[in-house]
Amino acid sequence: MSKLNILIVCEHASNIFGGEAILPLNYFRYLSKTQHNVYLITHARVRTSILQIVDVNQDNVFYVPDTYMHKFLDRHSGMLPERVRVVTFGFLMHLITQAYQWKLARKIVKDKKIHVIHEPAPVSAVQPSAMFGLGVPVIIGPMNGGMSFPAAFQYMASKSERILYQVMRVFSSVYNLCIPGKLFAKYLIVANKRTEDALPKFRLGEVVEIVENGVFSVLDNPKPISQPKIINVLFVGRLIDLKAVDILIDAVGLCKEAVKLTILGDGPLRQKLENYAQNIAPNKVEFLGMVPHAQTNQYYDNADIFVLPSVRECGGAVVLEAMARGLPVIATAWGGPMDYITAESGYLVEPKSKMYMVERFSAIIDKLANEPELRYQIGQAAIDRIKKHFLWSAKIEQVINVYNRALES
Repeated sequence: MSKLNILIVCEHASNIFGGEAILPLNYFRYLSKTQHNVYLITHARVRTSILQIVDVNQDNVFYVPDTYMHKFLDRHSGMLPERVRVVTFGFLMHLITQAYQWKLARKIVKDKKIHVIHEPAPVSAVQPSAMFGLGVPVIIGPMNGGMSFPAAFQYMASKSERILYQVMRVFSSVYNLCIPGKLFAKYLIVANKRTEDALPKFRLGEVVEIVENGVFSVLDNPKPISQPKIINVLFVGRLIDLKAVDILIDAVGLCKEAVKLTILGDGPLRQKLENYAQNIAPNKVEFLGMVPHAQTNQYYDNADIFVLPSVRECGGAVVLEAMARGLPVIATAWGGPMDYITAESGYLVEPKSKMYMVERFSAIIDKLANEPELRYQIGQAAIDRIKKHFLWSAKIEQVINVYNRALES
């Protein structure tokens, strides 16, 4: 295999921002451990966090400036609901960033003799890309999208949000022709068939399926079988409506066994959820706020059960992280978790209604709380599944193969 010069392009590469921002950072860091030369273009607002990462070659990181327009749009976007803000102000900020990325990428391609450009984020199937006309093959993805709320939870999308998303679906092919990165990309990587179906109609490149998320390490076995006095149930994620944390609080309040819910993460609904927990499950819920990603394993290791009740989760990296630590996982049978969990390695709850989910989550938590051998059995199956399908080392090999295929053709 010949040595490649690879350029990773993204808006945010961060281990602080969470969500999809950590994906390009992981590609950059893991590819940098191979024989290849890897460079990164990202936004200046993540510079501080990247400078604190000891294994990053800072000379290989290039930053798009935080312009007046970025700051103006960010300052005035707070008046809108988050999901509306993402597809309006966020979309405009992304286009501005892409213009600077293109100019910077053109210079780096020439100066560093780049062989291939990889744009792992944004993971949206319809978001346009300006990475074209740079003289080298472009790989976009893995993308993950095509999601909506389950029928029983359609009320969670406001009227303005539904209209905006419908407009985006209708016009996605048009604006992806105007900004034709996805049209000219050599390969479009998708996480699943659902995402492939959501791609713009017009494309010249080949579609390849590679899972979006992964883990860097995995235990060989779950923690030894034991029966603590109180079973620790863990949730990790942003405290926003689509995560449906209130459903989990209701479920814990309904549990007959001695359980405690630990909530790791922050967000606009934190105070509201804290008040709700005091009424529904007093003394059974603890909010710990945001914790650096590097420290989350200790919370997984202290937990007995992991639950993700989200009703619109394209990916769900936390599910894989919990499985890798040997935890039995309970998640909603909708979106990303369905790509990860099998009947042997966890539980999936159909989003038929809020009350149905509360009752099913509660019943499964009680069952697992009362059966330590079952927790161990499912945790071991989860570990085995991670080793077979979801390690970052395997993902990196797959992506390098895509790079080489793009160059050979």
